[in-house]
Parts: sequence; C-alpha cells; structure tokens
Amino acid sequence: MRKVLATLMLGGLLAAPMVAAAADRTPGSLPAAVDQLLARDMIQQAQTHLKLAGFEPGRADGVFDARTSDALRQYQAANAIPVSGLLDEPTRRLMFPGFLDTKEGNEG
Repeated sequence: MRKVLATLMLGGLLAAPMVAAAADRTPGSLPAAVDQLLARDMIQQAQTHLKLAGFEPGRADGVFDARTSDALRQYQAANAIPVSGLLDEPTRRLMFPGFLDTKEGNEG
C-alpha cells in the first residue's frame, strides 16, 4: 500500500509543473505532450471522425496510440494543416468547427 501511495504522490509531483506551465500559455501554444492529455471522450470522437473521413485509427476506444497518430498524420496531410500526428489545436479546430471558438468566446 505504501508503494502505491508513494507512486501516486510522485506522479502528482511530476505532473504539477507540466499542468501549471500549460495553464500559463495562450491557446494553441501547448507543448505536444500536454496537448495529448485530452479527455478520453475527445480522443474517441476524433477517432470516430477519422474513420468517417476514411482514415483508419483502429478502434474508437479513446486511447491515443500509434494507429491513431498515423491516421492523424494522414488526415493532417490531406487537409493541409501542419503534420504532427498529434490531436493538437489546429487539428481539433478542423475536426470540431466552432467547438473551441465557442469555448474561448465564453472565457472573456
């Protein structure tokens, strides 16, 4: 039990600086690693979108894996957006038009 608690505490300590750094950044400037810490349902929706668009991310299970990344690269190249293989902000803006604009518009 002590090992589990120690592991959880260490994980929290290691994640805190990354989350704090992300909070200080403007939208669209998140580092790639933080940008992949999306909710599982957002990844699942992206996988479903990729399938419907003719790209094969594997199962729409909400797990960001190599197949999802490969499908994203193909999707990004086909849509003339920077090819990163990540579900980054430019890709999300194309996949989910209006979603990020509405969210950002409510913050101000």
